[in-house]
Amino acid sequence: MFSLVITSVVIFGNLVLLSLMLPMEIVREILVEGCCIAAMLSAPISYFVGLKLLDINVLAEKLEHAVNHDNLTGACTRASFYQRLERIEDQDLVVIVADIDHFKQVNDRYGHKVGDVALRQFTGTLVRNCREDDVVARFGGEEFIILLNGVREDEGVATAQRLCDCVRAKKIYADGHELKITASFGVAAMTSVSQVEEAFQKADLAAYRAKREGRDQVCLYDPEKDGEVVTPQVAA
Repeated sequence: MFSLVITSVVIFGNLVLLSLMLPMEIVREILVEGCCIAAMLSAPISYFVGLKLLDINVLAEKLEHAVNHDNLTGACTRASFYQRLERIEDQDLVVIVADIDHFKQVNDRYGHKVGDVALRQFTGTLVRNCREDDVVARFGGEEFIILLNGVREDEGVATAQRLCDCVRAKKIYADGHELKITASFGVAAMTSVSQVEEAFQKADLAAYRAKREGRDQVCLYDPEKDGEVVTPQVAA
């Protein structure tokens, strides 16, 4: 398409120049030959340039993806998570902290290669069972943050429970091994993106309680069970 457009522009430009420089009688005589010469010169050049531009565009997309996504799991990075958060308007939001249970034992028993496969498949399970507008980010190790847009607290708990069930049911095949993993989920709701750090802490405390109470379950933040979150005060 790029080559076709450029060639058409060159042919049209050639016709304009000929009409300005030569009498119309001569232009009519050389019209076909002039258009053919213009097309023969411009078509291969524009096609080559178009291919190079396509390569540059593909490379730019790959670089952008590499910057914004974790290279192992494909989940959003911490930086891209906050970038996407800036584009979200204040509304009902839910933060879910997901932490794989006993992941160190997976690495110790099967090796890091199998552990990497488990991380990728775990991420795939989270992404496939979330909406396109939701954000799944890897914040480090086996801890993931999920941001649900336009969702109330009870809907967030239901989503976390569905994810927990899907992770439990998923069989992982890696390097000749078949294994299953589970994860603990903590849930916290907020009404403004400005509350995200507080919501992180609440969801993290809830996930810690889920692990403490047996793992492979979902816990909604409860100040009586998890303790109050202390928001750091910025000095004036």
